[in-house]
Amino acid sequence: MKKTLYSVLACIAGAALVAALGRACNNENTINNMQHNTYPMQVDSTDLLTIYDITDCPLDLACGQMPDTTQENVLLCVAAAFTGQCLDQFDHSNILGPHISGGVLSEGYTENKDGVPFAERYALFIWKGKDLNGNMLPKKICHFPCDDVLQSTVEHGGMAFTQHWVIKNKAVFAPCIQPLDRVEHFRSLCQKGDRFYVMANRDEMTYQDYLQALIDAGVENALYMDMGAGWNHSFYRDQKGQVHILHPKGHSYPTNWLVVMRGDM
Repeated sequence: MKKTLYSVLACIAGAALVAALGRACNNENTINNMQHNTYPMQVDSTDLLTIYDITDCPLDLACGQMPDTTQENVLLCVAAAFTGQCLDQFDHSNILGPHISGGVLSEGYTENKDGVPFAERYALFIWKGKDLNGNMLPKKICHFPCDDVLQSTVEHGGMAFTQHWVIKNKAVFAPCIQPLDRVEHFRSLCQKGDRFYVMANRDEMTYQDYLQALIDAGVENALYMDMGAGWNHSFYRDQKGQVHILHPKGHSYPTNWLVVMRGDM
């Protein structure tokens, strides 16, 4: 009788332990899911590159005024398209190429550089926004002309900016935007399959080595992002909410920034 009672009690205790462990696992999964849902930008690194996965994030293009580090829904803020001239006042015509900010299309300026037509040298990065049910629409790198893509992006409240090719169809694009022997921090908007990333070299290196690092990382297509002293001022917010300034502010001439957002605030 005692053995039977002990057996029953042991079974009850074991079941309680299993249930408790199950609740603990469920709670841990819930916490992990909450962290994933509230921090959709994953940050990774290699020996040479820092990699921000922005595939699952809402985006915008801020124009005229850089977002402040106190805006808790901003996860990453980096310069996007080129600025034509160093002006004391903002004008959309001073941003390279067509761009969409806040769901509004502006034409920007165009240039045929070194005899290479604008449509061959530059491409458009777009996030098409959300559908009527609030579902995220795709991000794409588009060749010019792309009037239909721009119009569709406007209709869905998306964003877009124009930039110079860095890698096209898994090969380094020529002509290069920088001298191959220039030593600097560089940054690009990169595509691998259906995933999109912002990638930057962790330490200064030659542009040639930076391009090779992107190729080695499996980048299929990439666009340049405005860099250089003062233009590279940027920040990101980690999973704990701490802000990291990537480069100090050097001047007030940048005109536009790619803004990666949390999406749940």
